[in-house]
Order: sequence, then C-alpha cells, then structure tokens
Amino acid sequence: MFENFDKNLLSDPDFKEDSVREVIIVPILSRLGYHPSGENTVVRSKTLAQPFIYVGTSRHPVKIIPDYTLLSNDKPVMVLDAKSPTESVTSQANIQQAYSYAIHPEIQCEHFALCNGKRLAVFCTRSLNPLANIGFDEFESRWEEIEKHFLPKYLLNPELRKFAPDFGVAVSRLGMKPETELMMIQARLGLISRVSDQLYSASVNTELAGVDHCVSFDFTPEKLPLVVAGLPEALRRQFSEALTRAPYQAGADLCIEIDARTHLGEAVTVEHETFIPLVVDEVLGSRFNPYPPEGGNDVPSYVFRLREVFKVQTDNPDNPDNA
Repeated sequence: MFENFDKNLLSDPDFKEDSVREVIIVPILSRLGYHPSGENTVVRSKTLAQPFIYVGTSRHPVKIIPDYTLLSNDKPVMVLDAKSPTESVTSQANIQQAYSYAIHPEIQCEHFALCNGKRLAVFCTRSLNPLANIGFDEFESRWEEIEKHFLPKYLLNPELRKFAPDFGVAVSRLGMKPETELMMIQARLGLISRVSDQLYSASVNTELAGVDHCVSFDFTPEKLPLVVAGLPEALRRQFSEALTRAPYQAGADLCIEIDARTHLGEAVTVEHETFIPLVVDEVLGSRFNPYPPEGGNDVPSYVFRLREVFKVQTDNPDNPDNA
C-alpha cells in the first residue's frame, strides 16, 4: 500500500496534516472499502447543526470537526481525525476533541481514531485506553487488526473481534487455490456439529505465522466413524449418538486427534463472517488423548462434552454406560 512512499517524509516539516490526509489516510480508507458513495461511505469534515454537547446543564462546544466520518448505510460508525506528524495521537487534548464529536447526538458512534502518519490510534468511547496503537511500519503486517477496528461489521458488532482469523481464508490469501490439497497432521478437534444430513463440521485451532487461527473441517457422514475411531467403544457410541439429537453438536474437547488429507473448499459467509473450510477427503488416522492441553472449553453447557463424560466414567468404572 505504501511501497513507493519514503517514510522519511514523516519527519519533513513540510509534510503536514493535509499530507497525512491525502497520502496516508485516503489509501487506508480506500483499501478498507470506504468511498464517497455506496453502502460504506466516508464524509469529509461533516459539520454539526448544533456544535456543542451538554454535560448536565453545562453546554460544552465541540471545538473540532474530524476530517472523516465513516458511515455504513448512512449510520455513523466511526470518526477519524488527521493530525500533523508533530502531534501526538494519544495526547489528552486530541483524544478529548475527537471523543466529544463521536458522542455528539448527531453522530453517536462508539469508535473514533486519530492518525498522524507515524501512528494510527483507535479508541472506544467506553474505554480510557486505546484499542490499538499501530505504527506506520506495522500498517501492512497488522492489516487484519486494522480491518477489525475499521470495518462496519466489527464496529457494529465488536464481539466479533475476539474471533480468531480463519485458516482457510489466510492460506487462500497466500495464493492457494480451491482444490489445493493440504495434509493436516495431529489436528485436535474442538466442537463437532451436524450441519445437515450430508454434512458435518469440526472446529480446530492451529497456528499460522505465529498467530492462532480457526480451522473448519467439513466432512460427510460416512467419515464420522473414522473421525471417532480412536475413542474407546463406549465413548465412541455416546459421542456419535450426541450428534443425532438436538442441538446436534458434541464437544471433542481436543481429546480427538486426527490426521487427514483435505482440500480448500468454497468460501462460506455466515452472518458477519466469511470462512473457507477444509474439506476432508480422507481420514488417515484417529487417536484419543484423554489428557489434552488446556483449551477447547468454549462449549455451551448443554452440549455433550467428551472430556467431562470420560472423567465421569473414569471416576465410576462400574457405570453400565461404560460397557
């Protein structure tokens, strides 16, 4: 995005706020998909009909008009103010000015940001500390993080930020095409869901380039016995039966470990998220690890939990369900 930009210009006294706007911020907003018209729009220097806010009975003037108001379907979702490279994006005065605009009744958005070219700081009106403070040299490497602070789907649904990035999307961005074959070894399964009569899906966590990613394994019902083949007979039967009744889910709790030959599937969009599953072509092996590492516990209490059932059976060896 800034391959041909000489970052030494950020220290040039002639590189001022207007340069930050045109050279740094405009390319960022364009790449994020904010344009003068369309679903996600950017409005320059949006003025207020009443440029003040009330705190109790006192009227406080809004002293600045941020350079950019970002809107999704005409609803303000964030304000972004440009600053000169000589100004701090975390100074109390600059933060207060942008904050007062964000909370104004004519705007009422929860997120605001400041950029001086050298740094991009993102704030939430509910928090004192920045949600992110990203240096110019990190704009590219932390682009997914920037997206999670600027795209409307995250601004309107902040809880989505806690989700790990999708592995399939990540490897697709590396240039791997649909049908690319991937061998997944020692994949510890989390939640397995029966999506339909012809489709099961298992969640897996894995690391890519030092970052935790979520993997979705899609497989047909015929492969379920191979996926659970490593379980003791009683657990195998109970686990499989849990998938035949509501809520049609079973938590493997990282206790099931498989080796599989897979390929990249087609992109799937569910609500606000797009992911690319790995379609299981062949299950090469399945193992039961009754004492897995910590993790895999974000499963609702009403869902069958393999680790808990195993513990109960271990503590009560005479239970007839163990047969």
